Amino acid sequence: MRKNISTILIPFVYFIAGATGIASVATTFYYKDDLLLSPAQVAILGSISIIPWSIKPLYGFFSDRKAIWGFRRKPYLFLSGLMGASGYFSMATWVNSFHSVIVALFISGMGFALADVIVDGIVAEKSKNQKDAGKLQSICRASIMIGAFLVAYLSGILVEAIGPRNVFFLTGALPLLTSILAIVMTEDKSAIEIFSLKETWRKFTDAMTRDLLWTILFIFVWRATPSSGGGLSYFMIDELGFDPEFFGRLSMISHAMSIVGVLAFRKFLISVSLRKLFFWVIIASVVLSMPSIGLVYGWYEIIGVSPRFFALADTFISAPLTEIAFLPLLVLAARLCPKGIEATMFAVLASIMNIGYALSDLGGAWLLNHFNVHQAMGDIAANYEQLDIVLWIAILSSFLPMPFIMMLPEVRVTEELTSSSKEDTVGSVLGTEKKDIA
Repeated sequence: MRKNISTILIPFVYFIAGATGIASVATTFYYKDDLLLSPAQVAILGSISIIPWSIKPLYGFFSDRKAIWGFRRKPYLFLSGLMGASGYFSMATWVNSFHSVIVALFISGMGFALADVIVDGIVAEKSKNQKDAGKLQSICRASIMIGAFLVAYLSGILVEAIGPRNVFFLTGALPLLTSILAIVMTEDKSAIEIFSLKETWRKFTDAMTRDLLWTILFIFVWRATPSSGGGLSYFMIDELGFDPEFFGRLSMISHAMSIVGVLAFRKFLISVSLRKLFFWVIIASVVLSMPSIGLVYGWYEIIGVSPRFFALADTFISAPLTEIAFLPLLVLAARLCPKGIEATMFAVLASIMNIGYALSDLGGAWLLNHFNVHQAMGDIAANYEQLDIVLWIAILSSFLPMPFIMMLPEVRVTEELTSSSKEDTVGSVLGTEKKDIA
């Protein structure tokens, strides 16, 4: 496969995935005002939308082992763009209920997940050491964040100007660009192989080492801690009066600061022990989640600022940390993929993350129902009195993965560790600054 796959495909597919964030604000108001969904229903939708991402090993299995017309990437990538577009076009036209939106989310989710698997396999193949893995994952995340940043503010303005459904029309056009790329890109034909489930299963089971199993457990627990569902967003709309334009502004700042988080990881944290990094990320994630509670408790009144300013400050702080917390998971997953089934194994590990994330949304939905948090519905008044309890449970649950950190493998190979040690020694003696090789 020629160079254009890695130089164009990787950033382009992730950029398109990020640019579909133009529908993020539209989705919030579409669920709340058009479909009249409760916060718990929104949380359930979030969980269901993860299902296509949770079966990524199937996509990886076929793309690794089954060529179509002699090609392993082009046909799958072309199909992924069509499916991603179909889901959004459905939301723009015939979707009008909780159950019908499930269908649309599932179709678009399958399209984006399939495209993601194609690129993930290439990334895993190129992740020869921790620095390479970190750099490639940084490119992926930066491409997503740049795409999302460029459309973030528009996401709020467009909702007010043309309405959510028309925003979905615009969003549906973006995945079609992936299909166009699939048509024009060059790919060497692969030799036709016998489709062997037994051979792939053998390679997969051989890769199931103790280190990998501990990694799977850690990733699952990390991602499965309960969220606050859609309760906080609904609270900010109903109680604090945040409008679509302001949500767009928050989204723009969030993605800009996420890019800062990616750059910080690439520059300062790429060679840090993942165990140490995960430990401090967990501590920081709990401490820096306090402003979310502050919005509910009205701390902005105590310090004499508006709730909007408080929300902006919260976004400035939390967005970079979110990326710094997520990138090490991708690095860990990429480094543990064995040769020959890179796409399949990376898809398995990514699916574990997504299954955990789906359970996180379900946990948030259960908490919202249990504490009777909901928006105004007909003659029933809105109730956010116990939203703070939901938030406290979600925040403190971040400590749950802590006991598993010491069981994680040291994914840097001996040569990397030795080289790192030598570089530290030389640097301290000569007083020179080490340069990062791109």
